[in-house]
Amino acid sequence: MTEVSTDDAPATAGAPTGLARRFAARLADLGLTEAQAATKAGMSTAYLRRVLDLGRDFDAPALLRLAAVCGLDYQELVAGRPAERVHDVAPGPHSDGGPPLVGPPVLGELDVAECWDRLGASGLGRLARTGPDGPVVRPVGYVVHDRTVLYRTNPDGALAPDAGREVAFEVDRADPDLREGWSVLMIGPLDYVTEPDLLAELPQPPAHGRWVRLTPTTVTGRSIRTNRAT
Repeated sequence: MTEVSTDDAPATAGAPTGLARRFAARLADLGLTEAQAATKAGMSTAYLRRVLDLGRDFDAPALLRLAAVCGLDYQELVAGRPAERVHDVAPGPHSDGGPPLVGPPVLGELDVAECWDRLGASGLGRLARTGPDGPVVRPVGYVVHDRTVLYRTNPDGALAPDAGREVAFEVDRADPDLREGWSVLMIGPLDYVTEPDLLAELPQPPAHGRWVRLTPTTVTGRSIRTNRAT
């Protein structure tokens, strides 16, 4: 019988979501711990739990990586229903017209050069850090300069530099329908950009804003793809 998922909204009173329960059950089947799954997916355990708690609308690329770690189809993990076999249905609006997809998505690794290539010269990513009230995750527009990541923020804001603390920066792209995508995770300290020549090249920040630089000490990436029938 097909399971109809009605409990994937954020949990209340500490109760796990249906998504979290399915994920935990799959880890038990595979003999994996939560920490091992987080490492394979290229994220922290704390962020993994946040993704599971907030559900499919929070971070689809992260869920796609978790599905790959579990060896499950994306829909099977997030919705709790048997995966539709692409070769059993006519091409739909999301089909690219190529050979049908076969099996669950496969997780691969990107080397450092490939990670920087994925970021390009600029774009939109997410910055995550631990604040006084727990994890803080914010979207940021970024610029890449000399193997560092630059963004603008208010000095009094949650994303301002904090001496001695490292942050995590993530950029990803994913298409759950095609079951493919990639993610890049960078970890390192923050500092303010103070070089006059560099500041002169950058757009003027908003009022009271300043440019901040992330200098990664760790750069990792994951690719996600699904095999096609020959």
